[in-house]
Amino acid sequence: MKEKINIVLADDHQLFRNGLRAMLEASGFIRIVGEASHGSVLLTVLASQPTDIVLLDISMPQQSGDLTSGIDLLPVIKNRFPRVKCIMLTMHEDVQYVLRSLKQGADGYLLKDTDETELTTAIQEVYEGKKYFKNKISDLIVANLSGETKPETLLSEREIQIVRLVAEGKITKEIADQLYVSVRTIETHRSRIMKKLEVANTAEMIRLAYEKKLI
Repeated sequence: MKEKINIVLADDHQLFRNGLRAMLEASGFIRIVGEASHGSVLLTVLASQPTDIVLLDISMPQQSGDLTSGIDLLPVIKNRFPRVKCIMLTMHEDVQYVLRSLKQGADGYLLKDTDETELTTAIQEVYEGKKYFKNKISDLIVANLSGETKPETLLSEREIQIVRLVAEGKITKEIADQLYVSVRTIETHRSRIMKKLEVANTAEMIRLAYEKKLI
């Protein structure tokens, strides 16, 4: 391994990037050579800085001409900078995001609650040419490939929490207040839940949740 692994941080939250920079640079073998809050900025950074690995968020704000997500950026990065590796570092644990990332060329996939040890291990392994999908993410991939994806695997912890609150008879506003999020956020979650479970209405969602022992 050479003296330093050159990393670019691509995430729209400045505070998160600051914390990540401090943590990674303290490792002694990682150098942060650039940061980006938008897709267009990331491509500019990669064109100007020698980069080994990008830590790439899925949810990136869209500016004029930007692609809409980190996943959409993957094939562009791979095409323009074929030697650059990409590790998705995101809050999204849904299997659809994992599989789309794999298909588009991700070299690793980690959740933002990953601890320092696992993150630096992932960086080392990806730098050495390996793929890194461990723990819960590996379980999601294996379950999907084996045709055994279940609602309790398909749904995120927050989505299961919302299903339980709906089953308790709480209306959208009450759920939003309890979880300290907006009504629109809850409505979006409910729509995604029904799509994932392939149900048409709330009654079917609750029935399936009981059948699968989610609640």
